[in-house]
Amino acid sequence: MDMDSETPKNSSKPYVVQAASRFGNSDAELVQMKPQLPIRTALMEASGIMGCITEITRKAIDRPDDRQVMMKATYYLAGMAKSLIDGQLLQIRQAREGGGEA
Repeated sequence: MDMDSETPKNSSKPYVVQAASRFGNSDAELVQMKPQLPIRTALMEASGIMGCITEITRKAIDRPDDRQVMMKATYYLAGMAKSLIDGQLLQIRQAREGGGEA
């Protein structure tokens, strides 16, 4: 699976993760990867999210009064980044099992 060939050249639709309802079910994922998300797009999104996590964490260190809210935000952002990466791993595994190369 080539990262460049998997990235849409002209797309007006944003490729992001979608929130999933988990109220009443603590085992359900809060964030799920959008099916067939191109690898390059997913990794770029995950990288951007991780950059936000780093910056929010730095600000939380400097602002003790806002720390709890900021750390909760990083928790949710980390879940989004993890979901993007996990979704890509699933796609790669499925491609390999199907006989194609990832």
